[in-house]
Amino acid sequence: MALTKIKPPAPVERVLRADARRNRKRVLETARRCMASKGLDAQMEEIARAAGVGVGTVYRHFPTKDDLVEALAMARFERLAALAREALATDDPWASFESFMRASALLQSEDRALSEVLTSRSELMMRAAESVDILGLVSELMGRGQAAGAIRPDADPRDVPMLMCALAGTHHNPYTDPERYVGIVLDGLRRSGAGHADLPPIADQ
Repeated sequence: MALTKIKPPAPVERVLRADARRNRKRVLETARRCMASKGLDAQMEEIARAAGVGVGTVYRHFPTKDDLVEALAMARFERLAALAREALATDDPWASFESFMRASALLQSEDRALSEVLTSRSELMMRAAESVDILGLVSELMGRGQAAGAIRPDADPRDVPMLMCALAGTHHNPYTDPERYVGIVLDGLRRSGAGHADLPPIADQ
C-alpha cells in the first residue's frame, strides 16, 4: 500500500513572524492616520486602540514614540523617492520636475505630523532622506530640467528640501490652498525670458 505523504505544518516561528509583520504594518498605517490629524500629540495608547492591538504590541515594535516617528519618516521618504522615480519616467524635463514638486507638496501638506517633524527634527529627516538618496533623485530631476533650459541654472537641488519645509507649514492655515504656494515656488524655479535676480550660492557645510 502506497504511503500518503503528509505535508508538515508551517513552523510556528514562521507563522509568528508573519503575524508580527502584519501587526507592525497595521500599527504604522494607523499611526500615520492618527498623526496626520493630531500630529505628534497622538498617544501610543490611542494608536493601539485604533489599530485593534494591545499597547504592548505597539511598544514591542516601537519601544518609544521617537522610534515610531522615525519609522513613519522612513516610510514617507520611501514614498517621496517613489514619486521621484515615477517623475523621472516622464520624458518632458519640466513636466517631470513639476509633477514631483506638486505631488510631494500635497503629500506633506496633508500629513500634519510629517510637517511638524520637518520643521522640528531635522536630524531625523536627514537620516530618512539619506536612506533613499532623495537628494540624488532630486539632483537628477533638476539636472535634466537645467540641461533642457527649463529650470534656472543657479537653482540647487539642496533648495528643494528647504522649499518643502516651507510648503509643509501651509497646513497651519486652513484658509489657503497649498497649490497656490507650490505655483509660486515653481515660477521662481522656472527659467523665464523675463530674467531673475541671481541667487546667492548655498554655503557649504
